[in-house]
Amino acid sequence: MGLILAVVLYGTAAWAHTAERGFILLLPTEYYLLGGTLSVAVSFAVLIVVAPRRIVERAAPRLTLPWPRAEWLDDGIAALSFLLFAFLIYCGVEGTRDPLTNPLPQAVWTIGWVGVTVLHAVLGNFWTVLNPWRFPVRLLRRAAGLTAIGDGPIGLPARVTGWPAIAFFLAIAWFELVDLAPDDPDRLAVAVAGYWLIHLLGALIFGEARWLNAAEPLTILFRYLALIAPVAVERRDGDRRLSFAWPGARILQAEAPPAAVALFLLLTLATVSFDGLNMTFWWLGLNGINPLEFPGRSAVTGVNSVGLAAAWIALAALYGATVWLGQKLGRGEFLTAFRLFVLSILPISLAYHLSHYLTVLMVNGQWALVAANDPLGRGANLLGLESFRVTTSFLNVAEDVERLWQFQVAVIVLGHILAVVLAHGLSGRLTYRTQRFQTLAQFPMALLMILYTLFGLWLLSSPTGG
Repeated sequence: MGLILAVVLYGTAAWAHTAERGFILLLPTEYYLLGGTLSVAVSFAVLIVVAPRRIVERAAPRLTLPWPRAEWLDDGIAALSFLLFAFLIYCGVEGTRDPLTNPLPQAVWTIGWVGVTVLHAVLGNFWTVLNPWRFPVRLLRRAAGLTAIGDGPIGLPARVTGWPAIAFFLAIAWFELVDLAPDDPDRLAVAVAGYWLIHLLGALIFGEARWLNAAEPLTILFRYLALIAPVAVERRDGDRRLSFAWPGARILQAEAPPAAVALFLLLTLATVSFDGLNMTFWWLGLNGINPLEFPGRSAVTGVNSVGLAAAWIALAALYGATVWLGQKLGRGEFLTAFRLFVLSILPISLAYHLSHYLTVLMVNGQWALVAANDPLGRGANLLGLESFRVTTSFLNVAEDVERLWQFQVAVIVLGHILAVVLAHGLSGRLTYRTQRFQTLAQFPMALLMILYTLFGLWLLSSPTGG
């Protein structure tokens, strides 16, 4: 039982996307149009009716409770997490060759990127304890006669923050979307181990917190997604408090990220979007490929490599142009707005992430149970699931599929509405001459969010091949 709980709660810190999608639910046109209409109506109502300061006041945390200081417990969880990480690597090398029943691909692609990512927007930033570097770094520091936490022998300049994470995330996305066999257990084990070693060295040289928060993509991404969570453990005057707030409320108090981190957050959204785009009939047809006779990944290696980079560049350029236009209309300052408003797109990114990978989680989550029951493929029955069979019958029942469609649309529309509300609240932190200029400055951003919501719904309604 301990193993399955660990697999469910733990996502390895290597790659950032799921395995090949086996089931695609094409969103009907009426849902697509309904979602777009609701987005438009609510967005402009928020801009016109609600004052930004009211949003900030209402969103302030309302309840805090004492939270015990238990560093020994955190260290114990970190040690168990590292041992699980090492065991998953071992399973990748010595376990079954089938990616569906090997726990490493399931932990990385299904539980890690889908489940753990979403949970950070619900439970807060638990990655600080579960990441696989905390335990070995602190153990090695103590062995060297140093304190468990501290800077490394070389300082990392603040201006570097975010840029290494962009490079690592691009490599991660390329591996998942373009590499010929990203879920092969052997290849994945080598890639995950190599990734872990690079960041272990970085943490030892520059300091654990400094390196991971500046260069490790999942550490940065999860930290920002945790701002959406209604709960958080906060440190105040040396004590820890469990704080409750409305979802997304902490975004309104968060510092604007550095420009490179803002670009990184845009990259994470662009990558998930391209993951949905790259197998659509539209994309394959654009590149001269018959989607009904897909020749394999090797045929799209070049175009998908270019497309991945182009998706990020296009989104960053579109977002930058939108912010520039808004600040031009409102006569505000561009760079500060560019850094600040990127926080408001986090709910949209999360909403599309959950909607896009919903069937992956529902189907491959069952395979994760199978893998945890017999992690090495040697006939073990650790969880008593020997007779368990993976089912997709819920995708063959019209009523169930209808509910899934409704859930996907609701998630995307609600994510958009929350993003508009947060952007409106964040605008109160910028300087404008009058209230009229402040409202004018937000219309381009609201329009971008509406268009991106429609784009996400279109992706869910587009037929795919391959």
